Amino acid sequence: MKHPIGQTRNGVLVHVDLIHSQAAKHIAQQPHLLGLAKEMLGKTIAREAEVSIECNMGRAIGYSLVVGTTEKDTILYGRLLRDDIYTRFVKSGKPTPTQYLTASLRREADGSYELCDIWIGKRNPPRPGSADETADSKPYWSTHAFVFEHQTLQLQTLTKTCPY
Repeated sequence: MKHPIGQTRNGVLVHVDLIHSQAAKHIAQQPHLLGLAKEMLGKTIAREAEVSIECNMGRAIGYSLVVGTTEKDTILYGRLLRDDIYTRFVKSGKPTPTQYLTASLRREADGSYELCDIWIGKRNPPRPGSADETADSKPYWSTHAFVFEHQTLQLQTLTKTCPY
């Protein structure tokens, strides 16, 4: 199901699949992301087949759930429900206020873009073990983690031992 969001600054239409996309999961938890996405797209010129956007919205828009960690923090690893990749969590972390919105777009055959993912916070490398893992993934995620709160995990996967 394609839901129209708006268009880029250079007039390209953008939509999101509100059922099957990674963006749908985040929008379901934070519906105001659709309005923020429309605002961000109006500032964005998109020409490439895949576009990654990190936009300073100029005001606080929410809280980033990815925070820096130290050796003193309690770290857990687990797989989210319907996810086969381990995620690093910090047990005592607090979400931090942010002005940044990050999104990824992919061009469709008709020339429009699909919003693949969107979240509040800055861009970060893909998680280790994912298909799009980069050389920056392991170093970054060894010093950063998602704040552990209200996530639905596959309980049998929860561990304190780093799986990667």
